[in-house]
Amino acid sequence: MSMIIKKRQLITATLVIALGAAIFVNWYYTKPEVGLRPQAGAEARTEENVGKDSDNLGDAQYVIAGTRDSFFAESAMDRKRSRDEAADLLNGIIKDSGSASSAVKEATQELAALTEAIKLEADMETLIKAKTGSKCLVVFDGKTADVILPPNVLTDTGMIQIKDIVVNKTGLSTEKITIVELS
Repeated sequence: MSMIIKKRQLITATLVIALGAAIFVNWYYTKPEVGLRPQAGAEARTEENVGKDSDNLGDAQYVIAGTRDSFFAESAMDRKRSRDEAADLLNGIIKDSGSASSAVKEATQELAALTEAIKLEADMETLIKAKTGSKCLVVFDGKTADVILPPNVLTDTGMIQIKDIVVNKTGLSTEKITIVELS
């Protein structure tokens, strides 16, 4: 029996040492660098300094409002909100029993045009994102098309590809297509 107790004690001691070594290695590779980092909240984060080697997982990050990604997100939300309001207004005219038949017919045509514009914009944004690899925003009003891209994405071949996509989807001439890079 004394032999069994010694084996258990030996195994327990080995496991405790292994656990201690694992804790030390974990601490060694994740310890904060004293004196090199600003205090928490002292530095606002931007796209350029988020994700640097000195960042520790789990650290709080403050992001400055107004980054390029927020522009695209805000613009998409504003566009969706305004289109939802327009669709609700047109549906109200269509469903109102007191509306004149000419008003209902015109509202139905406008709702169909709005739906087609939404579909075309989504298709163009998807194709342009596939070509450029970055987010974009397409604004199509039936007569002109505007494409907004992040900076440093647009190349000469990219511009030709984007215009080709817009021309093929909308049938517009290239003079009615505007491509803009954010600054």
